[in-house]
Amino acid sequence: MKNYLKVLGYVGIGILGLTLILTILSYFDLLGDTVVNIIKLLITIISVAVGGYMIGQSSIKKGWLSGLKLAGIIIVLLFLLTLIFRLGLSLRSILYYAIILASSTAGSMIGISLKNEKKQ
Repeated sequence: MKNYLKVLGYVGIGILGLTLILTILSYFDLLGDTVVNIIKLLITIISVAVGGYMIGQSSIKKGWLSGLKLAGIIIVLLFLLTLIFRLGLSLRSILYYAIILASSTAGSMIGISLKNEKKQ
C-alpha cells in the first residue's frame, strides 16, 4: 500500500505540474482551445502510464493486476471529486475513466516485462 501511495503522489505531482505549465501557456494565448484539450488528455495518459510503469517495476508478478489496482484507486478518487463538485456522470467521463484504466494497465505491463528482461 505504501508503494501505491508513493506512485499516486508522483502521478498527482506530474499531472498538477504539467497542467500548471499548460495553464500558463493557455493564459498567454500561445495555444488554442482544441490543442489545450488534447494536451490535457495526453498529460493524464502519460502521467498514469508512468505511474503504472513504476508499479509494474515494483511488482513481482501479474503487472496487469497492479496496474488495474492503481487505475482503480485513481478512478475512485476522480469519481469522488466528481461527486463533491457535482459535475455529474456522463459518457465522456466514463470514457475518460476507461482511458485511465487502459493507460495504467499498459504501463504496468510494460514495467514488469522490462523488469523481467533485465533479470535474464
